[in-house]
Amino acid sequence: MELPLRDVMIEFFDSPAWIEAKIALGQFYDEVWVIGIIPALNRLQLFDTDTLSEEAAYVMLGVEESITSVKLKKRFRALTLEFHPDKHPPEKREEANKKFMELKAAYEVIMKMRTYRTKIESAKLLKEMTDRLNKYGKKTEKKKEKKKKNYILLILTWKSEEL
Repeated sequence: MELPLRDVMIEFFDSPAWIEAKIALGQFYDEVWVIGIIPALNRLQLFDTDTLSEEAAYVMLGVEESITSVKLKKRFRALTLEFHPDKHPPEKREEANKKFMELKAAYEVIMKMRTYRTKIESAKLLKEMTDRLNKYGKKTEKKKEKKKKNYILLILTWKSEEL
């Protein structure tokens, strides 16, 4: 059964896979704008299944996503003190060390994502401010050009009256 290309394309662009890809490409574009193409490509991790998701990291630390960075750090320090391998007897050290490393990885994931979002937001704000300044600069240049033309017309008018 053959389907018209138009229908297939409409179905594809409405699919969750395309929407997810579009979001990922947008985030990659923002990162390229902030750090450049080569570093962004180096940081691009395709098919990396070993990394911890941000949502799982919040669950692991037992906090909500709306928590402040200061409270997050306090919670992380409390948990790491609780699960520090040196505070456990030798028979439980390996288990405590594993939990300690998981907590450390979860905290690093959250902080990395927060830093990334801050950089992206700052870059967008900087771009918006730059665009506004450029727009204002173009308006100012146009006004200066208009004043210069008016001044030249005034001088030419004055010179022609003298003759």
